[in-house]
Amino acid sequence: MDGFSVEFGQKLQAYAQELERSALPNLKTSFRNFTSIYVAFLDVLKKKGLLTEDPYEYDTKISEITPITNDPFIESQKTTVLSIRLHSFRNQLNFLNDFYQFSLDFLSLTRLKSLSQFNRFVRWDSLTETNSETNTRLVAEVASRIRKGDDVSTGLINDMLGQLATYQAKIFEDLKKITFYKREEYKSLIRTTFWEELRLSPEEWAGNSDNVQLRIRKEFANHVKGQPFIPELIKELLDEDLTSAGSTLKEELLGKLTVTSTIKEKPKQVIDYKALVLEAVRTLASLNIPLEAAVKKLKTNTLVIEDDRLTVGKRFRRWLASLVGIKPKPRMYEIETYDVSSGSTKTETIDFEKFTEDVMTRTRILVNLANRASPQFQAMSQKAEPEILETFDRYFLDLTKFNERFVGLDVYFKTESPKEKRAHIRGIKAEISQVKTTLANANKLKHEYVAAREEQEQLKKLGISLNP
Repeated sequence: MDGFSVEFGQKLQAYAQELERSALPNLKTSFRNFTSIYVAFLDVLKKKGLLTEDPYEYDTKISEITPITNDPFIESQKTTVLSIRLHSFRNQLNFLNDFYQFSLDFLSLTRLKSLSQFNRFVRWDSLTETNSETNTRLVAEVASRIRKGDDVSTGLINDMLGQLATYQAKIFEDLKKITFYKREEYKSLIRTTFWEELRLSPEEWAGNSDNVQLRIRKEFANHVKGQPFIPELIKELLDEDLTSAGSTLKEELLGKLTVTSTIKEKPKQVIDYKALVLEAVRTLASLNIPLEAAVKKLKTNTLVIEDDRLTVGKRFRRWLASLVGIKPKPRMYEIETYDVSSGSTKTETIDFEKFTEDVMTRTRILVNLANRASPQFQAMSQKAEPEILETFDRYFLDLTKFNERFVGLDVYFKTESPKEKRAHIRGIKAEISQVKTTLANANKLKHEYVAAREEQEQLKKLGISLNP
């Protein structure tokens, strides 16, 4: 084995270790953060009536990441096509976060190519209505309609789009590093299996390249199993070993694989702990949209049930009571909720009006916290970390309880309404799922903050500081 092969093998191994330490965890985190913002973005579109519910949402079975089509379509199908594509992208993002393996063994060149194409679904950094790519142009059009409004959604959508572009760029950056490694790993596999046995010469490659390619393909099939034959990478090997530019190419390759100057010796980054916990709060804040949507549907369901129960006489008495300022009796519904502590269901009677008002009160708070430029968010950012964390825990507990009651109410309206009225009952399964997913993402961010703080405190006791 020559000197290049030895040094190449050592540097390739060191580069792999660095990827496992940094790029792979960063990629997973970027996808998770991107997903949280993207789900909130979809919620804004639904709230504005620019997006319909996905009819295939609960029938989708995903085993691999596949790029979203960018094909053109008939103008009359615009809303339907956009809804299907945006939801398909979200469903695959959820699969990535919940089941995908972010490891060098799992991420083959084929999977990396699919991930890169999948990440190009929308060009968030060039979102214009004149973009040549269909999906980017579609999303730009609906985003523009929101931006033309004068409500809080305008600032919120601009913030979301900026963050989506940022995380997309981070994802591309890490995918590029991992793809570079997998390409060189592929070439290393060939070098260490049959390459030397070919005894290729520069003259043979220059004089009969087709015959050389046939020989290599034959030996590849005999020695390398479970890998595709990639002519582009075979040519790189031939250029490195059999051309006059080979020495230069090898030196450049070793330089790219060197991690001491490019990765390990980068300046220490100051960890902004407050930013970590604030991001957890902002993730919770994105729940304002599914919460509001769920309340609207539940109120509609209440009217369906009450309309069936009210006789003419009851309606007349209610009308008289309203004239003299007598408030109607509260709507009390007996629902079943799941008790996490005991692992069993329990029966609870809730005052529907009070419950929905509590949810909407919290929703109004969340709307303001979701926008970085709002006075409420600025005020939150001025608080001490323990106070912000306490706010997060309080909101998280309340929102979790809200969602448990949403589940109970969803079941109640579907089972207690008369059979002839059930077609008019609006389910909130999608909203419940969105709330559950966002709560899980927010909780992960909170635990990351807590873990980072605990590590900092432990190192501080040892006289080591993470921040310069």
